[in-house]
Amino acid sequence: MNRPFKLSLGLSVLLIARVAAAQEVTVGYQGLPYKYSGDSGNTGIQVSDGILMHVGAGAEAGYDSNVFYSDQNVVGSGIIRVTSYAEITNATRLGATPSGLSFDARAGLSYRRYTSSDVSNYANALMPSAGLSLSTSASPSVSFGFADTFVRTEDPPYTPGQMPITRDNNQASADVRWAPGGGRINLLLRYINMVDIFETSTYSYANALTQELMLDGSWKWLPKTALFFQVRQGIVTYLQDNPSAQAPPKYPSYPLRATLGLRGLITERMALMLSAGYARAFYSCAEGTVACVTTGGFAGSTILNAEVTYRPTVISRIVLGYRHDFQNSIISTFYYNEQLYASYVQQIAGRFALDLSGRYQRRDYQGYITQVNQVTPQPRIDNTFQVGATLDYFMRNWAYLGVGYALLTNSSSTNLVTGGVANSFDYVKHQVFARVGVTY
Repeated sequence: MNRPFKLSLGLSVLLIARVAAAQEVTVGYQGLPYKYSGDSGNTGIQVSDGILMHVGAGAEAGYDSNVFYSDQNVVGSGIIRVTSYAEITNATRLGATPSGLSFDARAGLSYRRYTSSDVSNYANALMPSAGLSLSTSASPSVSFGFADTFVRTEDPPYTPGQMPITRDNNQASADVRWAPGGGRINLLLRYINMVDIFETSTYSYANALTQELMLDGSWKWLPKTALFFQVRQGIVTYLQDNPSAQAPPKYPSYPLRATLGLRGLITERMALMLSAGYARAFYSCAEGTVACVTTGGFAGSTILNAEVTYRPTVISRIVLGYRHDFQNSIISTFYYNEQLYASYVQQIAGRFALDLSGRYQRRDYQGYITQVNQVTPQPRIDNTFQVGATLDYFMRNWAYLGVGYALLTNSSSTNLVTGGVANSFDYVKHQVFARVGVTY
């Protein structure tokens, strides 16, 4: 295999890996990778027979125009980010997994620094991550899987002088798959356990344990196109029994989602994911208590998901999508989530990789509290627009130089009045970066 072909294949895998399925669409600026994403066959350190180690590191330097997400007293700063990771796997260099037990273990560390003296209280942040996945087969038709991912994030607060927003999230899952008779019928049963902890006491009232049981069944009525159903039942429990009087009330919930749909190829170059169904939050609170609301009505009980992926060539991809759902919220009981998004990736001249994406999101908050013990929640609707662009030049298939840009804007229907002063939730945030990295 000659080098130009290896480079082309490596870039193709990188482009495809960024969005492999509807649930994996990443919109906005594509930051430095936190794990190996597949390559053309000549990277990775051979630890032993059948076991590879992948390592990577990257650095970004740029500018953040609005560190505190504000439209008043806007503070900008230079920003530096450094990321490194190591991964051990028994998958091949092309990403193929063995037929028996397969595993993937990784760990990473990101460091962020703001260079401006105006952001000195939040200048440095260390954000580790780790992951483990295992899968095995009990027979040709039955397989088992386990995965666990931990991420720690740290962001400046929305108001200077407060503590940084530090969040620890761990998500584990275990599943069993059954695919009898050549895989025309597939059943997946998965249990998910997620723990979400805020190290910042201001948000500790939102510490939560989320458990979910999911059943997904599909029938391939065409070789690469399936009709499917999916039922997901969750249990959300908040871990702080007695939050402070300044915190909005949080109630346990039992979110249920049941959908029917279609997914897979509809032509050789076009794939479709389409689903619709019923959704209900089922919050456990007494009627008349503060912020005791739940989903309801036709639109509030409907979940919709539509996504079209078109590949004009093997080295380019266009994605258009729409979603309607509800989500638990930190600042309210929940919000209705409406979003449109688009993504475009393209390899150029065999050495450049371009990634463009954008999203419009409308969040209609329910049970939003602006004052302590306020029985009637206030309405709040936020409209968010996000754009990201990345252009990387691959000096080798494992080393790249690049530039990136990110835009984030928010327009809110309400203000927070504190001491007679109205604080707006509107903001415009720009980030620009130059970067260099290796992923071997």
